[in-house]
Amino acid sequence: MSLSEPLKDALVSLIDDLMVNPQNLRNMASDLKPLTKDDTEVAFGIFVGYVTGGFAELFFESQKRGMTSMEAEEMRKIIFERALEMKKAIAYVRAQESKS
Repeated sequence: MSLSEPLKDALVSLIDDLMVNPQNLRNMASDLKPLTKDDTEVAFGIFVGYVTGGFAELFFESQKRGMTSMEAEEMRKIIFERALEMKKAIAYVRAQESKS
């Protein structure tokens, strides 16, 4: 099975919603600063975790089952296609912080 258009749209919306305010992800990453070297990479990991977990929960609630491997792969593909855009949003926030 592949993801339905409404589910794909929900995944894209989830990504878009998080990219509106990447500062929250940067703040969480900064809180881990003593344990990590690169808070931009940590923020990106948090971003991907939020999207993956949020979509898995949404999928389960709407479909009353877990994703098949094909559906999970399609989700990963969509996330991967948007990964650079996500990283740029996080990096932009970091650049703005540096200017302050």
